[in-house]
Amino acid sequence: MEIIFVIIFLILLGWVLKYLGFLAEKDKVTLNNIVIYVGMPALVFNSMLTNVKANELASFFKLTIFILVISLLCAALAYLVGKKLLKLQPKSLAAFILVCACGNTAFMGFPIITGFYGTEGFTRAIFCDVATLVVVVALASYLGAKVSGQKVNVFKQILKFPPSIAWAASLVLILLGVNMDMLPTFIPTVLDLLAGVVVPLIMISLGVSLSGKYLKIAMIPAIGVTAIQLIIAPAMGVLASPLFSFAELDKKVAVMESSMPPAMTPAIFAEMYGFDTKLISASIFLSTVVSLGSIPLLHMILESGLI
Repeated sequence: MEIIFVIIFLILLGWVLKYLGFLAEKDKVTLNNIVIYVGMPALVFNSMLTNVKANELASFFKLTIFILVISLLCAALAYLVGKKLLKLQPKSLAAFILVCACGNTAFMGFPIITGFYGTEGFTRAIFCDVATLVVVVALASYLGAKVSGQKVNVFKQILKFPPSIAWAASLVLILLGVNMDMLPTFIPTVLDLLAGVVVPLIMISLGVSLSGKYLKIAMIPAIGVTAIQLIIAPAMGVLASPLFSFAELDKKVAVMESSMPPAMTPAIFAEMYGFDTKLISASIFLSTVVSLGSIPLLHMILESGLI
């Protein structure tokens, strides 16, 4: 449970630094760029070449398929709830679907899974996040084309994302039989140093980013997103996990990753396609705050063996 207190502290640190004027909301772009272009690729590359063997890839890819299935089920449920129950307009409906389908399996998932399950858990979390990356880019591109008429090359967007490049390069090396022990000794040291910036910067950036200023005008959709992401999605995960015949650690990581609050990435696509950014901001804020209680609760239940 210590990792949750560490995360809360770092998020609050980011918020305090913003409140005191040492950081501005625009600074989150710089912090995120350091994470995305430097820290996270180093973390992914290091973990993959250290912990993954070619004969294990089939079992790891089951995690990718699992998160893909849960994300698509949440997207379908969000469409029904948003259109039929909440009667959202197209731009708001697109935003609602996107945040319900795309959990924060990297920025929240990586540090939480690492804190609970160590480097072996983190390696599995990487394969979970691959599914989220595919879903967020593909779904945002599809919804963007429907709402605004803009079209984006989905494959190109996925390929140019630095952590996915590191993941793909690692896969190639693993299939060729290369592991971290075969590389010059300074490389793991450099990768460890670069990877060390990831968790602090992610959490501080999250603290800088979080804002509840739109919560009043988008409270009902935000509650809907929170219910789907933090209650229904992990419930789906628990029910679906026996179908995948997971090993115990794989099951725990898969279910935990399915319980993450919405990712930050939908906000970027919302700006690009003209989706309802206020709904997304309110949903991310409410879900992230609630998740700091729901995630440790789910972890305790999983560790108790009740599910």
